[in-house]
Amino acid sequence: MTPSSPDNPESNKHDIDRVYAEAKENVSPFAFNHQVAQVFDDMISRSVPGYALCHEVLALITNRYAQAGSLLFDLGCSSGTSTKVLADSAPSNCKVIGVDNSQPMIDRCQDTLQDLIAKRRVTLTCQDIGDTDLTGASIIVLNYTLQFLPLAIRDQLMTRIYQSLLPGGIVFIAEKVTNPEPDQQQAINDLHLDFKRQQGYSELEIAQKRSALEAVLIPETEFSHHQRLAQCGFEMPQTLTRALNFIAFIGQKPRTHSTSPANQSGLNNR
Repeated sequence: MTPSSPDNPESNKHDIDRVYAEAKENVSPFAFNHQVAQVFDDMISRSVPGYALCHEVLALITNRYAQAGSLLFDLGCSSGTSTKVLADSAPSNCKVIGVDNSQPMIDRCQDTLQDLIAKRRVTLTCQDIGDTDLTGASIIVLNYTLQFLPLAIRDQLMTRIYQSLLPGGIVFIAEKVTNPEPDQQQAINDLHLDFKRQQGYSELEIAQKRSALEAVLIPETEFSHHQRLAQCGFEMPQTLTRALNFIAFIGQKPRTHSTSPANQSGLNNR
């Protein structure tokens, strides 16, 4: 996806992120409202290094690990980019379910995925992911979602995801992470700011969005994420992509005994 910018005449001007382009007397906490939903694809591609690579890897994971006839969940589906990857990469008899608690994001997702919805390949639900029945899933995706949840409920959610997954099921997560070493964290922060400037964001936009996200997006360390997966029972938690302070990682629920080892080999053997 080519990042939209004022200098890119090929981009749809209605979809260019200008949410924080004008000075605001009071910057409200970031919310996935109608204004954000309209420009979300441009906003995230210009704010998150490695965004496209994350979805390329998700397609590979889905193609290899999606189990025929199972459910695939995109929790915090936003505009449906990951949802579409799941639908395009999984067996045809899998059902893909996108979940988001923002109605404006679900509305945007319905617009972008209308063909897949019409073919009953994708179903969308507007609800809190904590209320979603995940039973029967072989892949559950949380792309840039966990970081917006209160720290107190992340362990509980991941435990429920583990319990809901089919044997051999995969949880795929993308997150912004923090470094416990202050100097290294500062260096990464500086590079991330440079990335945003390179994408055409002004200093005002960068400052106001940072203020809006300050109390809403709470990143954790990479180690904390891996530790949580291991404590839940996931095998071989590992990071698959890294771009500055953004990573994508997975865990696999152990498989039950199978008479088809060639088809049932786990992550350790791939």
